[in-house]
Amino acid sequence: MENLLLPQEKFNEKRAGSLVGTITAVSEYLRLLYAMIGKCRDSSSRTFQGFSAKSSYGTCTSCNGTETVIDIDPARMIASELSLKHGAVLLWAGTICAPVFKIKALAKMIGIDYEKPLAEQDRRFMDILLYGYEQEPVSYVYKKKQATSFYRGCVTDLRYMRDAGTKSKGNLRAIRFFSKHVRCAACNGSKMAPELLAATIQGRSIVDTLRLPIQELLLFIRGLPHSLDVHELEVYSQVKDEIELRLVYLNKIGLKSLMIHEGE
Repeated sequence: MENLLLPQEKFNEKRAGSLVGTITAVSEYLRLLYAMIGKCRDSSSRTFQGFSAKSSYGTCTSCNGTETVIDIDPARMIASELSLKHGAVLLWAGTICAPVFKIKALAKMIGIDYEKPLAEQDRRFMDILLYGYEQEPVSYVYKKKQATSFYRGCVTDLRYMRDAGTKSKGNLRAIRFFSKHVRCAACNGSKMAPELLAATIQGRSIVDTLRLPIQELLLFIRGLPHSLDVHELEVYSQVKDEIELRLVYLNKIGLKSLMIHEGE
């Protein structure tokens, strides 16, 4: 527990300050509490060993606590009213790069009509064009050379270029055009680190706990067991007390049914 940094100073209801600050401090202290004494769902081990001074209190590192990340938007990548011949796969439309020839060979191999609008064909073809075809590799000719490889899909291709740090202006333009904000898959929009989400206290996850009304959350905190060693108990008790002080205050002023985080 060395270098433990508490989210806020000791609470004093006579100088409570910002109500929003009091409420959000409960969330921060709860994250710290779960990190200290939470158990992994599939084992008896603790999830963390506590937060250091540089910690962000269990914030998801994938989205940095913003709930969303910028990712490729598959919905924009296929113009189903067009045929493959006329540029239905927008990422490669109008170019003469290798994927164009691979897609043409793929179409012939699995029965996509190259000159017929995709909207008039099997909708599964669009998923294949987006996400790839893994059943067998595609053989095609590019720059008079025979090549054989699996078709990865235009979503995978663009993500690969992005993650590889492409410097191509054309690729960067495509990445910007086909990207949008989406819910973070790592934390499922909770803004918290997956390790923290996996921890439970008395069978409750931190998400479950944050959705308890203030009055119920206060009862939950007061009922926590003292099953830690002397050093851990000293720090744990301080964190627990800070949560309880704030919940007592919030309950006292009438916010009995408020949830710290409602979410979905």
